[in-house]
Amino acid sequence: MARTGKTDRTAVSPKTVDDLIVEMEPVPPGGRPPKPPALPPASGPSRFPILQRVLVLGLVLVGFGAGWMAAGLRASLAEKPAGGGRGESRQDLLADGWVESDQGVFTRRCQGICRKPRLYGGGIIDVMEVACLERPCGDIQAKFDVLDGQGKVLDTVTLDRPGRQGERLQLLIESPKPEAKSFVLQSFTSRARVE
Repeated sequence: MARTGKTDRTAVSPKTVDDLIVEMEPVPPGGRPPKPPALPPASGPSRFPILQRVLVLGLVLVGFGAGWMAAGLRASLAEKPAGGGRGESRQDLLADGWVESDQGVFTRRCQGICRKPRLYGGGIIDVMEVACLERPCGDIQAKFDVLDGQGKVLDTVTLDRPGRQGERLQLLIESPKPEAKSFVLQSFTSRARVE
C-alpha cells in the first residue's frame, strides 16, 4: 500500500486540557464522581462592573475632596503664625485680645481654633485659654462667678491646673445649674518655683 502523505484525522477527537488531566489521575475506588453540571451563561448585563465603577468614582471624589480641604487648611495656617509659645511675643498676644493676668502669663476667653463642647440638659460651659509665654505657669488657680440672666451670683467655680513655660492651656469652665447664663473671672493666680 502506498502512502499518500495524508493522515486520517477524522477518527481522532480533540481533547481538552481537563480531559488529559482526568486521564492521568488515578481512578479512586468506586469510580470517578460525576462532573457537576455547567452553569448557564449569564443573561443581561452584570451589576458587578457597574458597582465597581461607582465605588472607584466615589473613592476618587473622596480623595479629591480630602486634598482640597488639606490645601485650604494649609493656606489658612500659612496666613496666621502659630501660637502657644512658638515664635509669638507679648505684643502679638496683646494684639490678639489676650490680657496679662499675672507676670508673663496671659489669659483670654477661647477664640480661634477652640472647640467649645456643647452641654445638654441645662447649665452652661465655656473655655478660657492660658498662655505661659515668659515663664512657667506652675500651679494655676482660676475662680469664676456663675451669673444668672440678671447678673446675680449663683455659685463660684474654682479650677486648678499645672502649666509649663511655652505651653498654651484650655481651662474648661462648667456649671450644671439650669439658670446659669455666664461666667465672670473673679481671680487668677499662677505660682511657679523657678530654680
